[in-house]
Amino acid sequence: MAIVYDEQTLSRYMAKAVEAAPGQPILVDRFLEDAIEIDVDAVSDGEQVIVAGVMEHIELAGIHSGDSTTVIPPYIIGARDQDRIRRRTVELAKALNVVGLMNVQYAIQHGELYVLEVNPRASRTVPYVSKATGVPFAKIARRRWRATHSARWA
Repeated sequence: MAIVYDEQTLSRYMAKAVEAAPGQPILVDRFLEDAIEIDVDAVSDGEQVIVAGVMEHIELAGIHSGDSTTVIPPYIIGARDQDRIRRRTVELAKALNVVGLMNVQYAIQHGELYVLEVNPRASRTVPYVSKATGVPFAKIARRRWRATHSARWA
């Protein structure tokens, strides 16, 4: 993996990547330099969506979330961006028909909101959010999931 800033460096990297893994696809992502990364956990019963927490990464975007530190509530992103993130999270959960927990990773760069990843499942941040808010979100998700899937288990 490499961050490149010009075509010459990209060409050198691509040559090495093709040599290292001939015939394999090479993935190219755009790096959001100087962006703030945000993790959001939510729980849904398929109709209602509760945003459990909006967590801001202390490090700039690009550090793997497992290696970063997050804070709740966010301290750099303002209330307007937090509201926008909450609304987008609800939209995503409904569009994906999520029942249970969901984690979304966002980045904000120069006012633009990017969705980096959506995971319709629990994430490692759920216990952290539950502890910070005092709300047992994993337990709530389990109840919601059981309520919507009870016919299967009867």
